[in-house]
Amino acid sequence: MCWSGEASAALAVTGFASTAFFYRRGESKVLCLALAYFSLMELLQAYTYSVIDQCLNPNNQVATFLGYMHIAFQPFFVNAVTMHFIPEPLRKRIAPFVYTLCFAAATVFMMRIYPFQWSSFCFDHYYQFLPGTNIKFTMPFCGTEICSTSGQWHIAWAIPASGSIQMANSYVYAAFLLPLLYGSWKLVLYHLNTGPLLAYLTTNDMNEWAAVWCLYSIGLLLLLIKTPIRQYLHVTNWYGCRYPQFLK
Repeated sequence: MCWSGEASAALAVTGFASTAFFYRRGESKVLCLALAYFSLMELLQAYTYSVIDQCLNPNNQVATFLGYMHIAFQPFFVNAVTMHFIPEPLRKRIAPFVYTLCFAAATVFMMRIYPFQWSSFCFDHYYQFLPGTNIKFTMPFCGTEICSTSGQWHIAWAIPASGSIQMANSYVYAAFLLPLLYGSWKLVLYHLNTGPLLAYLTTNDMNEWAAVWCLYSIGLLLLLIKTPIRQYLHVTNWYGCRYPQFLK
């Protein structure tokens, strides 16, 4: 493994220190809060390294469970950031509805790990990327037991979860499709390329993919706060048109 607990701890400290620094400088509270939340994940990962590969260790299992819970609530912070880049009047109007949908998505995502009798497990399936293709994949954060193990270069998370692709995609619906609905497409594109796509290109282990994605999230947030890139991510219209009636 190339990464380590010390590296995660250093990244967490960098994230928390940057949060405090930018907050004191008067930067956006939303961006600072998101940075703090993802820094918390790195702190959790730093601890996880102390019990990694010890699948029978309760501390390993609790750390894995907390990692899953952190992911379940990430859409709240993702949408807080994406709404930062739309006009303020629109943001204030839609925020209650957006966060309600995020809560629904988090609930469904957490329900995946309850062993419903009618539901099969994720590790019993392979999933097809596109209909009519031979590109198949296993579901991320999936395994026969709850455990954090060594991936190719970072942590690989596993948890027995439902095999329902619809339930698993509740995160995708809330974190990517929902922002597209209210027009924050620039931030979605930025997030897609610097988060899940970059993580996919740097590991072949689907259970490691989620942890790598979380690691990169601190970097993409620091870029948003520290560099002029954020001025290019604001949108003032809905895909070149006036905002539709359902957003007014």
